[in-house]
Order: sequence, then structure tokens, then C-alpha cells
Amino acid sequence: MEEISGIILGAVLPIYPILFVIHQRIGRYDEIVEEFKRLRDEHEHMKEAYHGN
Repeated sequence: MEEISGIILGAVLPIYPILFVIHQRIGRYDEIVEEFKRLRDEHEHMKEAYHGN
């Protein structure tokens, strides 16, 4: 069991910084998507108010 743990740690630790960067970028992407959705909804609301639909 210790050998398997050592193998897993040996495989994961070198790529951990890359995984961390990917995780951060995904988080930022989610924030951008949420902001875009909010702006889109706001635009739709204003467009409806302006055109009277």
C-alpha cells in the first residue's frame, strides 16, 4: 500500500502546479461566464423596456 501511495505522489506532485493553474483559470472562466449572463439578462430587460415587448 505504501508503494502505491509513493507512486501516486510521485506522479501527481510534479504536475500539481499545472493542475492548480488550470483550476484557477476554470474559476476565472466561470466568473466571466456569470458576468456575461448577468449583462445579457440586463440587456434583454432593457431591450424589452425600450421596445415595449
